[in-house]
Formats: sequence, structure tokens, C-alpha cells
Amino acid sequence: MKQLAKCLLLGCMLLFLLLLSACSPGRDMEELMALPKLPQEYLELQQALDDLQAGGAAFSAPVSGSYRQSVQFYDVNGDGAEEALAFFRTSGERPLKICIFIRSGSRYETAAVVEGDGASIESVTYADMDGDGWTELVVGWGMDAELKMLTVYSLKAFQVSPIANAGYTQYTVGDLNEDGHSELLLVRLGDGDKNGTAELIGVSRDGETVNASSRISTGMESISRLTCGTLLDRKPALFVEGSVSGSLVTDILLCEGETLRNVTLGSDEISEGTFRSSSVGLRDMNGDGVPEIPIPRALPAQGETIYRVLDWYAFNSRGIRRLQLSTYHNFSDSWYLTLSEYWGDRISIRREDTDAGERAVVFSRWNGADKPVTDFLIIYTISGASREELASRQGRFILYSGAEITYAAQLLLTKDDWSLAPDETQIRRSFGLIYSEWISGST
Repeated sequence: MKQLAKCLLLGCMLLFLLLLSACSPGRDMEELMALPKLPQEYLELQQALDDLQAGGAAFSAPVSGSYRQSVQFYDVNGDGAEEALAFFRTSGERPLKICIFIRSGSRYETAAVVEGDGASIESVTYADMDGDGWTELVVGWGMDAELKMLTVYSLKAFQVSPIANAGYTQYTVGDLNEDGHSELLLVRLGDGDKNGTAELIGVSRDGETVNASSRISTGMESISRLTCGTLLDRKPALFVEGSVSGSLVTDILLCEGETLRNVTLGSDEISEGTFRSSSVGLRDMNGDGVPEIPIPRALPAQGETIYRVLDWYAFNSRGIRRLQLSTYHNFSDSWYLTLSEYWGDRISIRREDTDAGERAVVFSRWNGADKPVTDFLIIYTISGASREELASRQGRFILYSGAEITYAAQLLLTKDDWSLAPDETQIRRSFGLIYSEWISGST
């Protein structure tokens, strides 16, 4: 104990000496309180940006996409050091400018300038499209409220050279032809009843552009989702999801050789097997790496209200779909339940919102149109100060408890009563929360 006391005393004396040193007259308190200084090279970059603004330039960041900063850092030439790209609006015939700065020792110097006209820089994307180690710059120029033009620029040796141009509604990048390099994948909506177009633009190693196109569903009015994914037979595909007369449709496009093929487009010029009256967009619902498309299906009705479940289908490269799973989505209460594959049309659903602060969805065994149903499961959405108490009533178990809402369930049948009756483990595993990005058009 004496040794411990000596150590503590020594520690206190050292701390006291450090405090005296920090507060000594020779110590500049302003220096102690000063913010850390930026490295010299960033100060040089800031000076270059300040000089441009002093000359009348104003920052004009991309208005959409993943890269929206006014100043972005990206390794354009693949040497491991990031270049700086600054986005400006100036005066003159080509007022939109993207200035590319490279580091030279401790300084940043202007290496190249990309110029364009229009109302805004709509978006920017970086992709090595020809595999030479230099990044191509994909710029969307917003010409007006309706027209957007896309330009692919080669930046090799920091010489700006446009290599492809196209009008577009929405675009993404991905390796659709499996050559190990990114392709530009864009969609242009049609006018009126005319088909829109999906287009693939690639760049070969010798700098030549490769183009392929295909029609998309007639009448697509807007695009809610444009994404690359994988099909059941592991082929990469482009999924184009949009609205047609208030409903959703998903086109699935493959690259085959030098052609782009819409594998779901039917003889009536709209994708077969994906058209649905639903706001729920495609997603990888079962986590197998393959996006599924939800198709609503009506259950047998206990009354005037019809309840629907979602059958989630995955597709192969021939456009043939296969049912992966089924869910019931309670959008008003923000939860869903994955249904047993054996239930099919053998179940029915109704709501019972009788108690204050408690809403219930009842799952029942369907015994036929002329017979009463047999309830086997209730899922409760409970709010209010006493929600934990209500959720823990006899026979109930809590599925999820949040800051304002608690979800609970109650089983009414066992497997002795019905061979398809779920147990607590199955319900816990099958219950999930609905997030806003699942709804098409949400952000």
C-alpha cells in the first residue's frame, strides 16, 4: 500500500508541473487555443480556388448523383494520388467549367479544364471505361427542365477529349458485357405512346466507342429506379423500373455480344410478368444477390375489403420468372411478414382496430367461402405510454420495440391444431420493418 501511495503522489506532482509549464509566461495561450493548420498543399489549392472566384467564377456543384460536392478528390490517372476537381459557373459562351488540379510538389496546378454550356452540371460520374488506368469523366449537362445531355470525356495525359454524347433521362454505370470494364448505361423516355430507349455505351482499348440499344416498355412516363443486378443464372442485367399509367413496370436488359436485349418485353410492347398496380419497387428481398420484383396477389376476402400479399419473382436471362417468396406488407404500420411458402391461398387477413393505441392484423386459416375462418396469428402495433405493458400481456411476445411504437404477436393455434401453424421462432424470423426506399420514387 505504501508503494501505491508513493506512485500516486509522484503522478500528482508530475501533473502539477505540466500544468505550471502550460501556464508559464513564456507559453503563448493563443497558440495553444489555435485550430490545427491545414497542410500546405491544401492551402495552395484554396488559393487557386480563391483566385478563380476573384475572377468572377462561382461554385456550381452537380445537382444530382453520388458526387455533389463543389470540390471533389479522385485519382484520375491511377497513380495513387488524388487530383482535385472543382465545379464552377463563369460568364461567356461555355460558362460551366470543371477544373482539374494536380499536385506538383507541395502545390496544386491546373492540369485541364472541361467546359460546357447549359443551365447546370446535372451530375458527374467517374469510370475507367477502356481499362487503361485513366478515369473517363461522365458529365450530365442540364440544358433545361426537360433536356439533359451526357458527355463522356477522355482525360488521358490530362488532354480533354469528348468521346461520346447522348441525350438521356437517367443513367448509371456497370459492367454489363462482363469484359471487366465499366459501360455507360442510359435510358431515354419516349414521347407519348412511343417506346423509350435503353442504350449501352462502351469504350474499347483503342478508344473506339461501342454502342448497343434496345426498346423499353411503351408508355413509360418516368423512371423510378435504374440499377445493375444479377439474374438467377448469374448473368448481369440492367433493371429499368418506371411508371406506366399509375402502375409500375420493370424492364430487364442483357448484353449479348454486341446487342442489348430486353428479355421481358412482350408482344404488346410492355414487359410481361413485371407490370403491377403497386408502389413497391424491386429489391433483393431474400438476400441471395438477385433482385426480386413484387407482384400483388389478392387473398380470399372475409368481407368487402380485399387484402393482398406480394409474390416476389426473380428472373433468368430468358425472361422466365420464378417465385422466391411471398410477403404481407402493412404499409400503414410500417411492418411486413414473410409468409410460409405452404400457405398460398389457404389464409386470409383482416384488421381489427378497436382498442385505443392498439391496431391489430389478424391472420386466419381460410376454410372456404361458406365456412368461418380460423384465426391463427395476430400482430399488434401499439403506441402510447403503456405500450410495453400491452405488448407483454399473457400470450403475446414482443417483436420490436422502438421509441414510439412497439410491435407484438400472439399465436392462436399450434401445429397440433393445424399442421401449417407457425411457431414463435418462425414469426420472429419472418417479421421486418418497412423502409421508405422500398417504395418506388422515394429517396
